[in-house]
Parts: sequence; structure tokens; C-alpha cells
Amino acid sequence: SNQFWDNVEKTKSCYEPDAPIIINGKKLTDNAENFRNEMFRACSLVDRFAREFFENPPKHVLDLGSGIGANTRPMAKHGAHVTAIDSSRELLETFSSKCVEDSCPNENVRLLCRDITILESYGENFDLVVAVDILPYIAPKDLQSTMKKIHMCLAAKGILIGTTFTTNQHPILRTCMEKMGGHFYEGGREFTEQLLTESGFSVEKIEEREEGGFCFKAIKVSPEKES
Repeated sequence: SNQFWDNVEKTKSCYEPDAPIIINGKKLTDNAENFRNEMFRACSLVDRFAREFFENPPKHVLDLGSGIGANTRPMAKHGAHVTAIDSSRELLETFSSKCVEDSCPNENVRLLCRDITILESYGENFDLVVAVDILPYIAPKDLQSTMKKIHMCLAAKGILIGTTFTTNQHPILRTCMEKMGGHFYEGGREFTEQLLTESGFSVEKIEEREEGGFCFKAIKVSPEKES
């Protein structure tokens, strides 16, 4: 509904790329963007729903905000054709080098250095879209159009797995993540469910993450709702 997306757009952003991050009077870093990139480069956490596809992946997979590819490299190794999009060339270079370490066939991976909010299209007929720890970093004003592009690039009954940040997360963690560009939405599980249903998906699973927020698995069922 219009009201849902209006509320999304009102969510504040605290991200200042060149600013320091100071938590409880202690400086964590002089530069928020550099700190964020270091965090993403070190991140090897695997989403629980992504793991389900590691050994028997679908044929065509899109990884949005892929980072170093922790969630999709195993799929490529087991035969999936993975298109990975990230705005950081450095993270994609790490993705590529780890593919070599993992003996992952080069022909199974396509890396694109792009800003997903600017791209007009992500392609088409993907069986699975992985959007783990990327949707919260998209500016609220761009979230609806991003969800629309995800819906359009999926094949009929294609699967979307991803994560959201919600205001139930630990206050200190939330403050730090906000300063790195994360956006935290009111409503918890209900927000996550409505985000998906408003975008033309049927929710299969939503689970709370240990660090707060939610991970989800959803299926494309209809054209995204008109705003």
C-alpha cells in the first residue's frame, strides 16, 4: 500500500561515509565507509536459508550485494551459474580469489561491479535471488524500486532469500550499524512480511537472527502491487 512505502521512506539515515564512528564515547574508526568495507571483507557468515542450496543449487542464481560471496560460492562450485553484483571492486576481487581457492569453475561465476540502486535491471529468469545483508543498506527511498527489480528478474515461482534490520536489535549494535549505513525499520517480523507481500512474494519462512533482525525465504507469486 502507499502508506507502507510512505512509512519506509520516512526511515532516517545516519550514514556519513567520511565521518568517524563513536560509540559510548569510544572511537571505533575515523572513516565509516572504510570500516564498513573492512567488515564486509572479513564477513564469512553464511545465511541459514542460503546453506539449504549449497549442495543442490538451482541453475541460475543472482547474488545482490554479494561481498566476498560467502553465500553463493558453494552454489557455483556445485554447478550453479552465479551472477554476483556489488558496488565494491575490492570485495569482488576477494570473491574472485576465493573462487580460485575453492576450485570453483570460472565459467560458473559472473562478477559485476555496479550499484544495484542505479541499475535499471538485474537480468531475467533467475531461479534464486540472494539478498543477504544488502536490503538494510539501501536508502529507504530506493527500497521499493529495488524490490520491484528483484521481482522482475526472477522466473515464475523463483525464490528470494534475504535479511532485514528491525528496531528490535541491540541498541549498541544498532547505533554502530546505522553509522555504517544500515536502516532499521519499525514493526519487526510484521515489517518483513509486509515488505515481501507488498512486493509480490509469498512468505515461506521468516526467522529471527541471533544478532537481531530477520532472515526470510519467499516465493514470487504475482506481479508486484501497484503503488
